[in-house]
Amino acid sequence: MRLVPVALALLAAATAPVGAQDGAGGASAIVLQLAPAPRPLALGGAYAALARDPYALFYNPGRLAGAPRAVAAAYHVYPVGVAAGSIAATLPTGRLALGVGVHYLDLGEVEVLEPDPAYGGQRGQPTGETTEGGEALAVVGAGLELGPAVRVGAAAKALHLGLAGASDQGFAVDLGAAAGLLRGRLQLGVAVQNVGRAAGVGRGSPLPRTVRAALAADLADLGGVRTTVAVEGVHVEERSALAAGLEAVYRNGAGIGLLARAGFDGRAASGDAASPLTVGAGIAFGRFGLDYAYRGAGPLGATHHFGFSVHLDGGAGPVR
Repeated sequence: MRLVPVALALLAAATAPVGAQDGAGGASAIVLQLAPAPRPLALGGAYAALARDPYALFYNPGRLAGAPRAVAAAYHVYPVGVAAGSIAATLPTGRLALGVGVHYLDLGEVEVLEPDPAYGGQRGQPTGETTEGGEALAVVGAGLELGPAVRVGAAAKALHLGLAGASDQGFAVDLGAAAGLLRGRLQLGVAVQNVGRAAGVGRGSPLPRTVRAALAADLADLGGVRTTVAVEGVHVEERSALAAGLEAVYRNGAGIGLLARAGFDGRAASGDAASPLTVGAGIAFGRFGLDYAYRGAGPLGATHHFGFSVHLDGGAGPVR
């Protein structure tokens, strides 16, 4: 009997991670390709030059340097009973900043199929049985300020994959760098992610090796509204795509911040269920922040993403 992760395939269709839908030989570890928080998802995944919060750990560890002390958590609702969540924190100590995070994926009930002899065993037929599966990722990283505008960083990842009582582990490293120009109004970021051995339940598949090259620019600060645009080129395995995001932040006299975001994720191919367009919103008050992101998933429905953050050093909200 063969176990076919139907929920995993539907999740891939709903979120359009590059390489996860390529069938045999495709990249493993869906959790490595899911956005861990609402803000980066709402910005289309264009986050390697923009992040200065705990979730920089998942996009560009070089952006950890200079980040404030903060804790953030998120919960994600996907179609077909799949859910995910994350928690991350940063601890700056002078020019060095440490980061730690966990990201998990709960596949819920996974349908068990057996090879259908009518198709030479290349297709499965339902057995009426179900099982459970999931993935978990633990990350620890550090960013170092080499100067007033240059930062570098690295992160180590431990991955656990489980399905129907079987499991496998994987390990990988990320490297990143960032630079600020024009008095910080223009930010550049590059990162190489998921450099490690193959992993997978049953048989190993390559991890989704990812290269990011990005820029983020403050376009305007008029009438209390600060507008930032981010553009990122992403190369995963053998596919390249463009991601872009726009964020507008308004703060009133009481210090409450209202945020609106929109993004484009070029990884979503024309035949994917996932929409390439993403939207989101947030509110910052005092040390606290709340975020939400939405992405359509065609006939599967939609994905909803919720986040909460606490900035221990001061006011919440996006930090450049």
